[in-house]
Amino acid sequence: MTFVIEALGLTSGGGKAGLMQLVPALARHTKHWFVAMLADLPEFAGLARPNLKLVVRPKPGSLVAREIYLQRAVPRMCAAERADALLCLGNFAPRRCVAPTVVLLHNAHYVSRDRAFELQSSFRERLVTWYGRRILRRLPSGVQLVVQTELMKRRLTEAYPRLASKVIVIPDRDGLPSGLLDASSDAAHVDGTDRSAVPFTFLCLAQYYSHKNLEALVEACGLLRSATSSAVRCLLTIDASQHPRAGRLLEKIKAAGLSDVVVNLGPLPADRVAQAYRAADALILPTLLESFGRTYREAMRFGLPILTSDRDFARDACSEAAVYFDPLRPSSIAESMARVIESKELRHRLSHAGLRRAAQAPSWDEIAGQFVRVLEEAAMRRPGFGVRCSELQVGPPAVAGSL
Repeated sequence: MTFVIEALGLTSGGGKAGLMQLVPALARHTKHWFVAMLADLPEFAGLARPNLKLVVRPKPGSLVAREIYLQRAVPRMCAAERADALLCLGNFAPRRCVAPTVVLLHNAHYVSRDRAFELQSSFRERLVTWYGRRILRRLPSGVQLVVQTELMKRRLTEAYPRLASKVIVIPDRDGLPSGLLDASSDAAHVDGTDRSAVPFTFLCLAQYYSHKNLEALVEACGLLRSATSSAVRCLLTIDASQHPRAGRLLEKIKAAGLSDVVVNLGPLPADRVAQAYRAADALILPTLLESFGRTYREAMRFGLPILTSDRDFARDACSEAAVYFDPLRPSSIAESMARVIESKELRHRLSHAGLRRAAQAPSWDEIAGQFVRVLEEAAMRRPGFGVRCSELQVGPPAVAGSL
């Protein structure tokens, strides 16, 4: 069978990390032919396999360009490749299903509402959320949805009851390359200093989005001076270009005299992510809403204690492996940080709980196997599925690097 994979929007963060692991795992099913539509990033070039063709192009620079690509280029690719099924990994699918379609839905904002996020989100974030909810309300009958957790499935079916029969759960895991933990754990600190000479280090590994709630974390770091006498710092990984308010947050850190406490490393390339985890003593995420939280699983694999929001998605992901705080109260965040700093026994308990949960996660081969089975079943239901790819008028087959 031939399967087209649409993943042009996964260019950073957890989405990109998961893509780098899932696509090669899919290609290990050598009885199938795969065509992956990806952004033109250098690191994706190494994903090619004998039964996996890469079709690369620039990521659309606007929501309108993204819509045109999704509604025109993707169906044409399915037609050109005579796809038996289409796997969309970026939440959305073409409205006109020219092949049986499976969509990985991993944006929790489309199925849940968070008042704090809605108050501080940008116009673009609100527009994308509105668009995603509209798509779900009008989802074509031939589309099947995959979510990463039972909690996400429950939220989805409560928000859109008619989709209950279309949703299945395929568990996810961290996006770390295999063998990454085999390297020495006593490596130098991420900024080049001796690990024994640095303060207790929190890592907040996240891009800037409104729901990541980073302003509350920065305010909490300012309160830490009165909550603990220990030397502390918190590492951020944001860039001013990621969001209209990202630059203002970086300026706020300087203006508040917190540059020695809140240290921004900027976005980390893949080869420095493991180094950042090894440099940290704990992971902290004051996020307001997530569908899965790949960073949680990565921290667990490194044995890091986790501090995060007292929300259902976080408890579902971390259980006993985290300390929970009220993400809307910086004082609650600071108190939790001080508690973890001062208690070695607590850190030890959280670390071991996280390692146990990480060991229970499915392998990427198991995850890919579940996706392949879903795609096979979708393809076998094809008779009478509306417009067949072979009935569309298309040009010559697409080649790698073009559409």
